[in-house]
Amino acid sequence: MEIAEWGHPPHRHEEAQILYAVTGACVVTTPQRSLRVDTETAVWIPAGLDHAARFDPEFMPVVVCLEPGELVDGAPLAEARAVRVAPEQRRALLGFAREGDAVRSVALARSIAEALCGQAERPAVPRPSGPFAAPVLAALQEDPSHCDTLDEWAARLHCSVTSIRRAFVAETGMSFTEWRSRFRVEASLEALERGGVVAAVAARVGMTHNGYSLAFRRMLGCTPSEYRAHALRGSREDAAVCA
Repeated sequence: MEIAEWGHPPHRHEEAQILYAVTGACVVTTPQRSLRVDTETAVWIPAGLDHAARFDPEFMPVVVCLEPGELVDGAPLAEARAVRVAPEQRRALLGFAREGDAVRSVALARSIAEALCGQAERPAVPRPSGPFAAPVLAALQEDPSHCDTLDEWAARLHCSVTSIRRAFVAETGMSFTEWRSRFRVEASLEALERGGVVAAVAARVGMTHNGYSLAFRRMLGCTPSEYRAHALRGSREDAAVCA
């Protein structure tokens, strides 16, 4: 397989992989979707799946490989998926990276994969970097409830509304409105995982309860309450294992 400085072209692996970033980020692209890998998010890549990747200049990966069938039955691993990496899982991934190939444990690789892939999926929302879209991203990263209209952004950036709309479609593959909804849902996940009240979480990211619930279901295929219950159940199970 050819690997260039920017990343690598479409290819597949015989083994399944978890890809994680010690530093920087990359975007993994499959026929169905694009998924971001960074210091808070890992991506599961099933065996035999065609995919490509584009690296940031600072990207330093950790790759955990597993033979087909290594994971427990019933894990949702048929498709590529992004999952949140908790601090204890980051420590495990960094420890795995420090071990040499000759001493890496299959059991450790399996335990890392099971811990990550047993979680609810973490959506990956593209981060635009162009001059008309990046300022909007920066404002929403600071405050997800930021609600300036495109007219207001166009006046601030000395461009047309059409230029901003085109920038979002070109850089994220979706309209500004859809991108902002997805970004806000992503920004809300940590509060939900801590058990936040759905209506309060929605308001915190600038959405109505109904609008938030609809956007959440479109994006993750479940309701905010179902996601919260799954996340809290996983936290309790992790605590029981560590006790």
